[in-house]
Amino acid sequence: MNLADLQKLSARGEDSRLQYKLDVRNVDALAAEMAAFANCEGGRILIGVTDHGELTGLSRAEVGRMNQLISNAASQHVRSPISPQTEKSSTMPSHLSCATSTRFRLGGVSMLLDCPKYRKACLRSCW
Repeated sequence: MNLADLQKLSARGEDSRLQYKLDVRNVDALAAEMAAFANCEGGRILIGVTDHGELTGLSRAEVGRMNQLISNAASQHVRSPISPQTEKSSTMPSHLSCATSTRFRLGGVSMLLDCPKYRKACLRSCW
């Protein structure tokens, strides 16, 4: 996904199939959102985006932590395990230099977490 596609997606606003998260730290809350999407028609979580659709991005370290959190939520906190897909996209326009950009985090990346439709995904707390 390029920056223009990411901007269109973030400009759409949240709805029943798209949620924005600036950051995610609670694995149970992430698992609950993923299971909810999986039990309906599927959905997407855009991480590194404010509730107002502003692209702030994640650092490389945050992307690594987020990948681990997503993997743990999908495999250990949801039964039957689901298989979400992630895609990373730069939040900095190519025409801006890091020195002149105050709106975008240095080297920032947003993550798109795609949760496919799946039958009967259950949270660990319901086992």
